Amino acid sequence: MSNETNSKVDRPATARIVVGILAVLLGGLLSTLNGRLLSVELPDLRGALSLSVEQAAWVSTTFSMGLMFMGVFTVYFGALLGVRRILLAASGVYMAATFLLPFAASYTAMIALQAIAGLSAGTFYPLTLSFILTALPIRVAHWGLAAYSLSILFGVNIASQTAAWLNEQHSWPWIFWLLSATSFVMLLCVWAGVPRTPLPKANREIHISWRGLLYWSAGLALLYGALDMGERVHWFDSPAFAASLAAAAFLLAASIFRRKQDPNPLLTLPFLRDRSTILLSGVLFAFRFFVLGTALIIPQFLAGVGGFRNEQVGPVLAITALLQFALAWIVAATLRDLDVRILLALGFAVIGVTAYFCSRLDSGWSPATFVLPAVFFAVGESMAMLGLVAGTILQLLSTGAIAPSGKPERPFDALTFSSFFHTVRIIGGQVGSVLMLHVITERTKYHVAILGSQTEPFRPAVGGFLRGVAGLDAAAGAAPAHAAGFAGYSLGAAVQRQAATLAFADAFTVLSRGTVGVLLCIAFVRLRYSRLEEVE
Repeated sequence: MSNETNSKVDRPATARIVVGILAVLLGGLLSTLNGRLLSVELPDLRGALSLSVEQAAWVSTTFSMGLMFMGVFTVYFGALLGVRRILLAASGVYMAATFLLPFAASYTAMIALQAIAGLSAGTFYPLTLSFILTALPIRVAHWGLAAYSLSILFGVNIASQTAAWLNEQHSWPWIFWLLSATSFVMLLCVWAGVPRTPLPKANREIHISWRGLLYWSAGLALLYGALDMGERVHWFDSPAFAASLAAAAFLLAASIFRRKQDPNPLLTLPFLRDRSTILLSGVLFAFRFFVLGTALIIPQFLAGVGGFRNEQVGPVLAITALLQFALAWIVAATLRDLDVRILLALGFAVIGVTAYFCSRLDSGWSPATFVLPAVFFAVGESMAMLGLVAGTILQLLSTGAIAPSGKPERPFDALTFSSFFHTVRIIGGQVGSVLMLHVITERTKYHVAILGSQTEPFRPAVGGFLRGVAGLDAAAGAAPAHAAGFAGYSLGAAVQRQAATLAFADAFTVLSRGTVGVLLCIAFVRLRYSRLEEVE
């Protein structure tokens, strides 16, 4: 009789855990998918809304700056008001903002709604991680970690296919309405799956200064915006970039000065001086760079060099996303028994070997050619991401800030830890994207110059070839001037195509060599708990 009673009691608890994990998955997915869909759909949005290149770029940048601004604030709001209250309010605001975006009467209104959507979505990642840390039992924590890590990888790689499907079946407003509908499902999952908690009692002995946090968050948001526009506006050639960078530096310095004058007791920065904390944050920073193998390099190569559209590129990345969806749960099942550092190292090793293989690409590679590399990237990224998230949480448990039961022993240390890693995650992704685009751009220029110098001794033969091509075009009925111009254009396009191919090969080489440094960092990470089974 008692067993039947216990099973009846356990069923609602198990159902709540499953719904809570689904809320974690949807929250992270919305943050990632929103940004990626906007990036993929910018050309179509420009045409549909008659926007300039700069205006279209700010549609995506505004959302990301909102994410960056809320990263530090969110965990403290969650601590003061409760994770459930903040997630319910934020998902409701996000749902309304994304639903209204297609109806924006002007560009200014669209930017304002994007800012609201970014600020509300900025609460999803850190608070869903807080839910995993404090609300899920250790025996099921690995499933929460799988959902959390999967939300990052799945959203990045499914965006192209989703955008292609929406364009084919519907129109651009459905991008925002899909996000709005997903956030409604998330709201329901938060309502049913995240437990209610009482409001904390006010403590008059603790004086909280929000100015320093405000300066810091605004400074990080401006820094993110400056990095996002840098390559597009040629860095310091643009007054807007210089002004954004200067304002970011001023606000960040002001936040440091403010902390010296009026320290915020919610921030315990000395807690972050642990060697393993620093090394894991470095690995997290680098990981966002390595995800670009599938998120940026493959689609950019296929679109820029191969001339393929989203509906042709999307299936390759969709295979990666679906494989990662399956792998996340399989790899998560090993977390209880496998040392997370081994899992982390194996993931980066697979990424490095796959990137080395891709560095041998040529201009004839098509979406079908990238299927096998995409599969191996999916395996490596899944292992690395789950190992990284699990290692980060085990490090927090190792420091004693959170007890094995999930109860925060030192709440302020846990909040500081969460804010720090959330900031590193977002900044790492942006720096990685900027660096990779810069590498591709500069190496393309370099290879164009090299190819030009190598063809210099053969200029007479090249000239004869161009005259022959022009003669064939003229014989086919083209005007002589047009035929000569087309022949020169064809040669220039061939050189540019080959230079871009070599640049993308260099990008994969950078990824491959970079994994060596990451593996060295992992080797020096020391954890009190190295597997979830030890925590139990």
